[in-house]
Amino acid sequence: MTIEINKRIVREFFANISNHNFDIAFDFIDDDVAWWSAGGENLVFSGTLSKSVFVSSMNAMGDIFSERPTLTPRSMVAEGDRVAVELIGHAVTKDGRNYDNLYHIQLTFKNGKIVAAREYHDTLYAKIVLIDGKTSNSPV
Repeated sequence: MTIEINKRIVREFFANISNHNFDIAFDFIDDDVAWWSAGGENLVFSGTLSKSVFVSSMNAMGDIFSERPTLTPRSMVAEGDRVAVELIGHAVTKDGRNYDNLYHIQLTFKNGKIVAAREYHDTLYAKIVLIDGKTSNSPV
């Protein structure tokens, strides 16, 4: 696959996540993906996730948010089989608090599928808003 195709897949993947077309988005993920997310033991969705656990965690967001989050690409850099994307995330918790976080995710591709991801975000902000249930200044 070319760099431009991989970048197009990134745009389509996050557009489908943001439009709540999860089945289409999850088709871009390889069955053997290793999706790593920062957060340590403070965030239940952190660590290295298999596809099934990643899909379950995305589907479980309905338990936290009043509507599905949006993830809007801000910039991308690509080289070889990797695309690094900066995203602006927005969601509203069920009790009406805004959750606006920034993400940087490096995605690795093979045969048009995401085979690995390294996801970085403001983990303290995520813990304060999502785990502790408090309002905090957004990093966005």
